This record gives sequence, C-alpha cells and structure tokens, in this order.
Amino acid sequence: MFEEVDLTDAKLEKEFGMGCLQIKGAHLWPISYFVWTESATEVSATFVCEEEEPWDKPNLMRIEVFKLPRAKSKLAERLEWYTRRRKKRRIKVADGGLFEESMLDVKGLGNEWEQDAFPLSKGEIIRIYQAKKFAVIFRFLVKSGTLLDHPVFKRAVKNIKFDPAQWERSVPEIVDTRPKSRRNAESPLTGKQESEMWQIVGSVMKRLKLSKVKEAGKRFGAIEKEIESARTGPKLSKDEIIDLSIELGTFVGQMYCWELDWEWCNVVAPNGSESICVCSPNRAMAIAPVDWVFDLITNKKRPLNCVLTYNMIEHKRMPPSRPNAYARIG
Repeated sequence: MFEEVDLTDAKLEKEFGMGCLQIKGAHLWPISYFVWTESATEVSATFVCEEEEPWDKPNLMRIEVFKLPRAKSKLAERLEWYTRRRKKRRIKVADGGLFEESMLDVKGLGNEWEQDAFPLSKGEIIRIYQAKKFAVIFRFLVKSGTLLDHPVFKRAVKNIKFDPAQWERSVPEIVDTRPKSRRNAESPLTGKQESEMWQIVGSVMKRLKLSKVKEAGKRFGAIEKEIESARTGPKLSKDEIIDLSIELGTFVGQMYCWELDWEWCNVVAPNGSESICVCSPNRAMAIAPVDWVFDLITNKKRPLNCVLTYNMIEHKRMPPSRPNAYARIG
C-alpha cells in the first residue's frame, strides 16, 4: 500500500508504531507531508520536513524497516543502492566537523544490532541497523542547514525504540489542528435524496446503455462524450444544462461509490455553504459531481477530465492529502 499524507493544519499523533519500531514525540516534528508504504515484510516512510531557515531547502528523514529473512533480497537491494555511493574519504558534514559514526545514532535499538553509518555528502547521512529478524535503514538529508540539531532528526533519534513483538503497518493517525469552526461537517443523504439518486442512476444506465459496459474507464468515457455533445451540439437552455448536469453528475458520483467505496454525503464547508458530495472513505477527498459536470459543460476551455481524474485517484497519483481534509477534486 502507498499513501501520501498532507499535514497542512495537522500533525502526527504523539506516538505510533512502524514495523518493529515504536516512535514517540512525533507530534512535535515540523513536517509538511509524509509518504507511507507497507507490506507484510516491509514498512517505509519518507517524512518531508518544513522548509524554514536554516533548513529552507528540501530536507527529509526516511525510515525503512524490514522483516527478515523474508525481506532479505529487498534489504540487499536497498543496501546496494546506498553503499554504491559511499565515499572512501572522510567527509566534513554540514555541521562543520568530520563525520563520526556516533552522529544521529538511534540508541533505542540497543547494542545487539549490527550497525553501519556513513555520509553520502555533507548533508546526507545513512545509518543501517541489522539484527537476526529485523533490519532498519535511516536516511537523513538536508540541502541547507545542519544535520545534528535538525528539529526532526534530533527528536527522532532520541525517541525511537525497538519492540520485537510488534509489526505495525498502519498509517499513523493524523491530528487536525484547525479550530472546529474551520472544519468541514457532514451528514448522510436524506431518504428522499437517496431515492432520487437511484432513480437518476437507473435512468442514465438505461439511456446510455451502460448496463453491459463493465469497465469504469469506458463508462466515464461515455459521460465525457455526453458532455462533449452538450458543448458542441445545439445550444442548451440554462434549465437543460442544469438537468443534464444533475443526470450525468449523479452517475459520476455513484461510479466512485461502486468502484472505490466512496460515500454520498451532504458536506458543510466552514463558510456555511453546503454541497452534495461523494467522499473517499477517510474523507481525504471530496467531489461535488453535479457542480463538476456543470462546469465542464459551461466552461468549454476546461479539458474533459472525468477519465483522467478517476485513473489518478484509483492509482493513487493525486497530490498529498490527509484524512478529514475533504480536499475538493474535479
């Protein structure tokens, strides 16, 4: 699984597990977003830090955890990738002194781990820990500023512990730091709204003969053809555009529910405006499909993006978001 999580107006929970590691104090890390990948034998995360002086250029911490022996080949691949750039000469790090093996040591892993540490440049340090059943690789990178007193690095190395009984793969919980007055609220569709939705979906399926079309891409393609016809065909009245937008938009929304397990709901924005949306299961994203289709019909300069948007969401190629952000798509 691959997930990018935006931390605008949010922070990590105070303590979370990552593979065989237990990490504390993460709520204090100044990070912009993180990328999390997991499997039965590997968990990795790249924490992209905020760019503030003197760290006002890209800076990050990457942690990779491997369960051995099943992840032995993947570990060997990653070690080869890092060590092939290893320098033979001693390097002066960004802090001013020559690199020492004790720099950014994660002491919570204990002496029973075989350790290796080396710089790849003045602003990049790799630390490797290997034990019988687990291995961990840390990458600390700054493009400006120092390494040893970096606000994320220095806190992380002091607060990471080893738990041999743990193998945690879940993405950490995110804490919303916005006041409640600046958060979205939602409620389920009313019985009347849901009944009307199903009537419209059935009507579109019948009119466009989509019952026998099983591929989502082809169904979204059929919707794009309808929108293109509305753009280029005889001019429609305002009421006709609204009716067509409701018809096609409702079907588009239901497709997300069928294919991606999204849900219909009434979303109230912080400014009090209300929209009928389909929302991703963790509420990271929301689409107001009727508004989307209306804009595609009336704004002929906009590219038709129903197929593209669905494919990007399905293949997790959207910009980083986070749970309960209700980031508007479409």
